[in-house]
Amino acid sequence: MVSSFGDPEQAADAFREEAPDVILVGTREGLASDAAAAQKLLSVHAAPGAKAILLHPAATSMEVSQVLTGGVHGCIDPAMDEDQIIRAVTTVALGGAVFLPAPTVQPVEVTLAIDGPSPAEARLTERERAVLGKLARGLSNSEIASELFLAEATVKKHLTQAMRKICQPDRLRAGLYAYQHGIFG
Repeated sequence: MVSSFGDPEQAADAFREEAPDVILVGTREGLASDAAAAQKLLSVHAAPGAKAILLHPAATSMEVSQVLTGGVHGCIDPAMDEDQIIRAVTTVALGGAVFLPAPTVQPVEVTLAIDGPSPAEARLTERERAVLGKLARGLSNSEIASELFLAEATVKKHLTQAMRKICQPDRLRAGLYAYQHGIFG
């Protein structure tokens, strides 16, 4: 079933009734607005495990990092042909991520200028490292909990402790820190 909604509240009502696996979000206000709308829909209104694709292409690898660490699973150009959109939705529904057209790759040194102590200096526990590694892959707390067989509250606790230890104020910077320091899950 495919639906289109101009009103976020109307969309939220439909999500509760239909429980889609993948939602396509396009606010026409830009990538940041689309990402914020998708995060709100996923965290407040969508069924657990639902994923989002933004109807706005990511132009750079930095935008890809921001989108993934925000819990969104892809960005596509809404002008793509129908078959490409169907393949993108299928890929995300099966657990993948899609960025079409491919973004411009920026040098790692430029994109990942995240300060903080080294992981050894931060004295991260194995569980904190595992949670950060999953965050670096762009997983949400519920997805991390599922992969590590933990309660979501436990994931939040480990993530909060890790963010404090690595001196990062938010999920985005914590995910970028983990990526920069080779912590992958």
